[in-house]
Amino acid sequence: MFGPKELIFATPEHLPNEIAKGQFAKGIWVLALEEAAGNSNKDFLKKVLSAAQLDLERDTLFAEIPEGTPVDMAACLRIKPATQVLVFGITPAQLGLHVEARLFQPFSFYGTTWLFADALSALEPDKTKKGLLWTALKTMFLIN
Repeated sequence: MFGPKELIFATPEHLPNEIAKGQFAKGIWVLALEEAAGNSNKDFLKKVLSAAQLDLERDTLFAEIPEGTPVDMAACLRIKPATQVLVFGITPAQLGLHVEARLFQPFSFYGTTWLFADALSALEPDKTKKGLLWTALKTMFLIN
């Protein structure tokens, strides 16, 4: 059978809405991997979203998720339904989703458009990845 140190199922320790900040005016969730250099990464995220005509504080709910912390995003979306979810540096499995998501490729899942991307610290210095992110954001928010 299973030993006492074997984890069979990861149970969420918290829901992102418990730690999220923002007014959620446009119904957009933004989840980012919590990183040591969080402040500069948050400034970078604000600039990226601003280019897509979004304000991090006004238009979204923003939550930084510690690495490896399982999150029940489905339960969270039942509490705060979203039109879009942007995810930086977190895998679908960590969010309790059983989907295969390709980075920088928006897809629809349960009536919500999802976009998974690399961690903010990996995006900021990489011009190619920033270009891929920008293309995806334009598709989601700027092209009708």
